[in-house]
Formats: sequence, structure tokens, C-alpha cells
Amino acid sequence: MSAKPNHSFNNLDFSDLRSLLPSGKPSMGKGSDGAKKTDTAITEGKPRQAPRTKRSKSFDEAVEGVKAKAAEIAARRIADYDLRILQDSFPFWDDENRGVPNPLIRGGLFGVGTSAKREFLPNMPISSLSNYEITYTGQDLQQDDLSVWMSLINLARQTALSDKVRFTGYQLIRDLGWRMHSESYKRAQESIERLKVTGIKISTKDKAEGYAGSLIREYAWADADERGNTKWMVRFEPKVSVLFMNDTTTLLEWETRKKIGPRATIAQWMHAFYSSHRDPWPLSVQKLHELCRSDAQLSTFRRNLRNALDRLIEVGFLRGYQIVNDQVHVVKTNRPTLAVVSSK
Repeated sequence: MSAKPNHSFNNLDFSDLRSLLPSGKPSMGKGSDGAKKTDTAITEGKPRQAPRTKRSKSFDEAVEGVKAKAAEIAARRIADYDLRILQDSFPFWDDENRGVPNPLIRGGLFGVGTSAKREFLPNMPISSLSNYEITYTGQDLQQDDLSVWMSLINLARQTALSDKVRFTGYQLIRDLGWRMHSESYKRAQESIERLKVTGIKISTKDKAEGYAGSLIREYAWADADERGNTKWMVRFEPKVSVLFMNDTTTLLEWETRKKIGPRATIAQWMHAFYSSHRDPWPLSVQKLHELCRSDAQLSTFRRNLRNALDRLIEVGFLRGYQIVNDQVHVVKTNRPTLAVVSSK
């Protein structure tokens, strides 16, 4: 059987438009003498019909009008994404308090590994406490990759997401708080390349909304300028803005993350994780081991976890903690918070 012709555009069925157009039949009314009369001239007792070409022209004009209007709406929606500025959504977002979507920090998308050799992860489901389902394809992402991404998205927060973000390697390394060394430049460059070649799908449990794409759309660099600074450029996928909603974003204290240090990956992960909860509830050591995607033995992780919690007390993020029956209870330091977080 041959396929039925498709007469639709943007889910509008053009065949339905015929019912909205003049039918060509004369309308009937009443004259002053009470007798019915037609709006069209009568010739030999038969109504005069409009030429078929005239109706066809009206139909074609209506179809073209629908197409033009649909294209205009689609273009406007695209432009809205391209022109979206994250600073508009979060006026308190500044260099000290940086926005990060909860789906990126409430699970194992950015793990706590420290290996320089990154395993390739094909279509891997990500364990998370957020109300999102996450799958990831790409090289293993760690806490240094999250730091790099947050630093770059912060540079872009006051410009349209479709615009190019230009910076120097020196500017990025300084913002990250890494040691000014050629190895740091290489590490940052490799991280950006890794973030570009990613496939991530984040959707709500009911599939009503989500994001699928890469964490960085474009990356380019140029030779060093006269001062020896390498010029870099990145561009983000504009639709990544859908992740930055009022009820799904945390404003993270950047200086605290830097104080923790890039080597204390479990402490960095826990700082981000607990920042996204106003009143953290107890979780088992095993659950935290799963969520942060640690590859250490559980007994080793239990020891490393205590060290991480002690570090969070040292930097002033936690007031205290207890591990009772293998359940981890934390008490956050009371401080004014700008974070837009859930009640838990």
C-alpha cells in the first residue's frame, strides 16, 4: 500500500483548514417581503457559483499564512534559547556564589576518581538523588571537570549562551586556584576537550522536560599572544539553560570549593552534594559510596569519608557530623544562604 500523503506542518492538518474557508454556497437570508433571497445573483433560477480558481487561491493563501506564522513562532523559540542569559534567572549569582544544576551534583556524573587514565563510559546510567534520570556517554568525568565547567559557565553568565566566550589559559587557571604551571594548562585543556566530547541526557522522571546534548558545544584556541597568554574560546549549547531552573539549581560557594583543594575529591563532591540540600537527611555510607561513584573498596571509602567530613569542618562548611549504625548525619554551619535548593 502506498503511504498516505502528509498534508501537515508543525502538527497542523491542512485538510482541516477547508472547513474554515468559504464553502462557495450562497448564504440565505430574508428580504423585506419576508421571502428568502440569496446574496448572489440569480440567473435562470440557478445560483451563480464562484469560480473554483478563486477558492483554490484563498485556500493556498491560508496555507501559506499558517506556514509563515508557524515558522515565525519556531524562529522566536530558537532565538529565545540563543539569547538566554543565566544572570537574568539568578541575580545573586556572582563570582563567589555560582550556579550549578542539581542533577550535576546530586549523583555520580562527576565522580571522585583521581586516575589520569579516563575510562570510556558508553550510555551509562548515573545514580542520583535528583528527580531526574541521567545517562552519560564519554570519558570518565571527575571533580576537576566539574570545576572547569563551572568556571567557564560563570564566564558566560552575563552573555547570551549562544555567544563565544573568550578567555586566556592564565585567566582560567587563576580562577580555578590551580598551580601556575604548564601541567595545569595541559590539564585544563584536556578537561575542556573531554567536556566537549560528551553525550548527556537528563530528563524528569515523567519525561516532561529535559536536556540532551554536550556540556560544551565548541572549543578553539590560538597561539600565545605577545604576553605569552594562550587565547581560548568556548561556546555552550543554548538549551543547556533548561537545567538552570529556580527549583533545580544551587548557588555554590566557589571559594570554599577552592579551599577544599582539587586533590580532596570526596570532600569536593560532598560539599557540592550537601550544598544542594537545605536540611540534609541521613544517608548510609554505602549509599554515599554509590552516589559519588567511588571505585574504592567500601572499607577504604569509609576511612576516606571520615577524612572528607573532617576537611569540610576545617573549611567551615560543616559544624559537625556523626556516623551511627553506618548512617552519616551532618550538621551544616548556619550561614546566610543564596542557594535555591529543595527542602531536603
